[in-house]
Parts: sequence; C-alpha cells; structure tokens
Amino acid sequence: MKIVSLLAGVAAVALTAGAASAQDINYGQIHRAFTNSNGVYPTADYGVAGYVASSSGWSRPNNRANAQNSAAQYASWHATGNAVDNNGTAAGSDGASFTLTGTVSTDCAYYSGDNATETLNFGQIGIYASDNTGPAAAFTMVDDAELTIDTNLAGCNTANTVRIQKTDLNGLVNAGASAYDSNVFQANLPYSVTARYVASPATGGPAAGTNQTLVVATTADQNSAQHGAWKSAMSLDVNIPVPAKALVAGSYSGTFGVTISAGL
Repeated sequence: MKIVSLLAGVAAVALTAGAASAQDINYGQIHRAFTNSNGVYPTADYGVAGYVASSSGWSRPNNRANAQNSAAQYASWHATGNAVDNNGTAAGSDGASFTLTGTVSTDCAYYSGDNATETLNFGQIGIYASDNTGPAAAFTMVDDAELTIDTNLAGCNTANTVRIQKTDLNGLVNAGASAYDSNVFQANLPYSVTARYVASPATGGPAAGTNQTLVVATTADQNSAQHGAWKSAMSLDVNIPVPAKALVAGSYSGTFGVTISAGL
C-alpha cells in the first residue's frame, strides 16, 4: 500500500504551468478497497461528508474533506489551487520602435558684408587721347578692364538655383550721352561675368561637388545653374573687353546681381 504525504515530503511534487493557459487545480487520489483511484474532483463534490451508498456501489467521495480527516476510513490526498491567466497576449519577443523628428531651416548664403549692394568704381577707363594716336585709335579704349570679386561663403542647404543677372543687356551705360556718330562711337560697355565655385548636381542623389563655371556672356543679360545642396568659396570675374568703337565721354554705370535661391 502506497502512502502519500505532502507534509512529510515522502513523495515528490512537480508543479508545471501549461503554455496555453492557466487553470484551476482539483486533483487527488483515494485508496479504497485496496485500489488507488486518481481523478478530477469537481466543486460539486465539496461538502459531501464521507461516502454515500447507492445501488451501484460507493459514489465518489469528497476527497478533499477526506484528505483533511485524520480519522477517515480510507487514505486520501488532494490538491486544489488556481493560477490567473495572462492579462494580454504573450509573445516570443517584444520591443518598440521610436521615430525621432526635427527640422532644419532652409538657408542660402552669399557673403558680401553688411551691404546688399556694393559700388565698385573702375575710376578712369583709359582711352587713346592724344592727337598723335592716329584716327583709328583715337578715343578708343586702351585695354580690357577686369575685376574679381571673391567670397569664402556661398551656397544653400537644399536644392537650389544660382543665377547671375545684369540689369541692362547693354552693360555699363553712359546715361548722359545724347548726340554722337553711332558709326564710330558708342555709349555703352558690354561686359561678361564668370562665376566659379564647387557644387553638386541637382539630381542623382548624393555626389561629391565638382568645379562649376557659370558664364554670362557680353551678349547675354543672365544665366543660371541648378545644384543640390552645396557650399564653397565663389569668385566672380568681370571682364569689360575693348569695344569695337570709340567711347563717348561721360560716366558709365551698370549693375549685376548674383542670387542663390532655394528651389530648382
């Protein structure tokens, strides 16, 4: 006859948790008529003292009460308990993703000091002025006039358009000139502007910047180029070539601008 004692620890008790869900525990064993009977004992069996005789023999007893009765006729052990099921869904792995956001202001720059407009004076534009120069050279410009404007900061932090534009297609104009022989004299000085800088292409993804040359010819009033984000030094080379005709006396003036604007 096998005697099970939970208190004495003669028998080993294994506690297991099912993977599917938690459940109530109501299980035991009774030794009756020299036979061990294992089984599940529903709650309805509780409260029935001892055994109840019937035409078919002994009914199932209140095994828990019997296991607690030291004077019971038959040996019993019984276990009752429960565990609460998951609150939520269990998963083999868990985690989270975090999206970090922020904004960077659009900014384009061309450093030219505190003034948006600068006046650069060539001073005397030399001509052949003496009376012994000969008729062909008389009053004509002696040599080209040149100017270079350098800045160490130009660019934009987004796709952009670089544009150079003259205010007058005629170049530097002598506004005071009124009456002259247009076959041999002119009252304007055409000029070209060439910008040099380092920038990336406007399309095709990230790429190393390369040397760029943007030219506005003497016969044009503007030109532009498109780029991806870039920054570099920029030089503007202005050239006033010797015109074909002699120059009318007076003051010559002209303006051009360089703009670097976000957007293509």
